[in-house]
Formats: sequence, structure tokens, C-alpha cells
Amino acid sequence: MKRKYDIILFGATGFTGSLVAQYLDEHIDKEGLSWAIAGRNREKLEAIRQTLHTNPELMLAESNNKPSLDKMTSSCTILMNTAGPFNRNGKSVVESCLQNRTHYLDITGEPSFVSETYNTFFDVALQNQVCIVNCCGFDSIPADISAYLTASHLPVEEPKLLQLFIRTNAGISGGTITTAIQALHMESQKTSHKTHLPKHPDAPRPKLYLHYNKEMNGWAIPIPVVDHHIVRRSAMRMPEIYGYAFGFGEYFLRSNFYKAFKMIITAMSVMSLVRFKPIRDRLYKKFPPGTGPDAERRATSRFEVTCIGRSKTKEARTIISGMDPGYDETAKMFSQAAFSMMNMLLGSNPKYGVLTPAEAFGDILVRRLQKEGISITTT
Repeated sequence: MKRKYDIILFGATGFTGSLVAQYLDEHIDKEGLSWAIAGRNREKLEAIRQTLHTNPELMLAESNNKPSLDKMTSSCTILMNTAGPFNRNGKSVVESCLQNRTHYLDITGEPSFVSETYNTFFDVALQNQVCIVNCCGFDSIPADISAYLTASHLPVEEPKLLQLFIRTNAGISGGTITTAIQALHMESQKTSHKTHLPKHPDAPRPKLYLHYNKEMNGWAIPIPVVDHHIVRRSAMRMPEIYGYAFGFGEYFLRSNFYKAFKMIITAMSVMSLVRFKPIRDRLYKKFPPGTGPDAERRATSRFEVTCIGRSKTKEARTIISGMDPGYDETAKMFSQAAFSMMNMLLGSNPKYGVLTPAEAFGDILVRRLQKEGISITTT
């Protein structure tokens, strides 16, 4: 039975949520879909609606209020969730979607939440014929899609190593900083959820240390982000594309050793200091959720993700590039992922379970992002 809305955007009043709302507003009619925006504050929702042309309806919902969540999730086919931090707010939303058989996607970049969702809900999602997809923004669509395309161009039977390099000059929002602080604190307290993903003994091993990469002409800093989980899960779930002996490494690129060393020292210092509550509180106050780089700053931001894959007999390379990665392009990626989900669900082979972006959407999403101006090339 068709529901009142095709899509509800939950968390529409946040910094990223408001950008997603603007993007949906500009594209939803072309897709022929109905939608609404949801959050916990009616006045803020109304203020967002005043900036939109399609005049979506409003729904009030809170992550700690189950009746409000159930009312929201039972009203739509797909729920788009931007209401982080997901380690704190996400689980109840996913549970409500599963109970009401509503498909779900989000923009989390929190490894613990992603692992918990996969560990806890995969079988339930499969049984209830629900599609759950985490990490549908800059975390982790560029990494997941570039690895998927690169692996597709390598012999499936040969062990392969994929190395992913990120360049960007983008700023970050208060919500992202808050989320990162909480994730680092959970890691320091050893309360993070983990997923055991098998490693084949023949899988090549990536470099896990700072090094200069001649191909990329920069210093490569290993980064322990959620992309590792997503890409390796895609590989585990789609061995017909990735093969069985698959290695993956991800690096942030800096132009010189000083910048790379400074970045490492800063990261190590933050990881040590977030153990202490006064430090966390001070950082929360300095970078409050709802704030972020303004339109002028975002207009000058760029990103480039390069995935280089090698097997014994062949090499392949995928480059994905675009404008501001964390916000404007995340709004685009997230919305196009939702539209891809609708295409997939209405097609002849709908997919269910807790899936990765590449696993759920694959080439459908690639084509959509290319049409929307994100450059994706594989050679």
C-alpha cells in the first residue's frame, strides 16, 4: 500500500540537513516524488520550509520519542536521516524503520554506529524486506564507488590491492566536529562496536605509516575512517567483483612533510585530550552543532578522490572529483542515493538487508552523480 510520502527528511533543521532540504526541493518534482521534512522543533522546521519552493509538509519527531518516530517512519517509503550524532540518536530511528518496514539511509561517518547497525540489524532487515544503507555522503560514497569501479576493471581471480588518496581544502561544521569528538571518546573508552571482516591470507597489505607517494606527488597519511569498513564490506559481499584476496588502504594527502607531520600531531593530541570531559565540553562550546562553513567558503572548496588498484597482471584507476565535499556535494550524493534507492526498490531486483552504497545502488548511482556534475572516470 502506497504511503503518504515517498521520502521524509529527518533532521532537516541541522546544518547539513538544511542543505539536503534545499537540494531535494530543487529536484523532487523532476523525480515525481512526494516528501516532507521532520525534526523536533516546529519553529525551525517552519523557517526551513519558508526557504523552499515545493512547500513540504512538516512532521515533529524526536529520536528518544518512539511514538513520534513510529508516526514518522510509518508515513513514508524512504527515511533520509541527517539527525546525528548517530552513535547517540541513530539506533532508535533504525529500529522504528525496521518495525514499520520503512527503507532507510543516512550520512553517518561514525564507525561504531555503522558496525552496530550491520551486526544487529542485517538479519531483521532481510526478513522484513527493508533496505538499510549507512554512509551515503562524502562518508563513504566516493571511497565505496571508486573502489567498486576500480575493482571491476581488475581480474577477479587475482589478489589485488586498492589504495585510495584524498585531497581536499574543505572546512567542517560544528555537527561534524561534535560527532568526531564523541566517536574518539568512545574509542578511547573502548566502548565502540566492531565488525569482524575476514581477511584472506593472500590479500596484499597496504602501507599503514606515513610515506611519500611518487604517483600522487604528496605525503600519504593513513586515516582510520569508516570508509575502511564500508569498502571491505562491499568486497566481502560482492566477491564476484572484488575477488577473495582484497587489500585496501586509505590516505589523506598533504603537499609537504611539515603539513603531514603537523596533521598527525594535531590528530594524536585531540585523541588524547578528548578523554577529559572539560576538554570535550570546551570543544562542544567552540564548535556548536548547526554551524559550518558559509556559502562563500563552500564555493571555493574542492575534493579529489583517487583509487589506484593493482593485481598481478593489471592496473586500474578511478578518480572522483567535485566541489565542497562535506556539505554541498554530500547533499547531492545523499539525495541521489535516495532517488537511486527508489529506482532500485521499484525495479525487478530489489535488495534488502544492511547494505553498502556500492552494494545497494552500484551503477545506478554512478550515472546519477555523473549527470549531476560529479566527475567519475575509470581508466
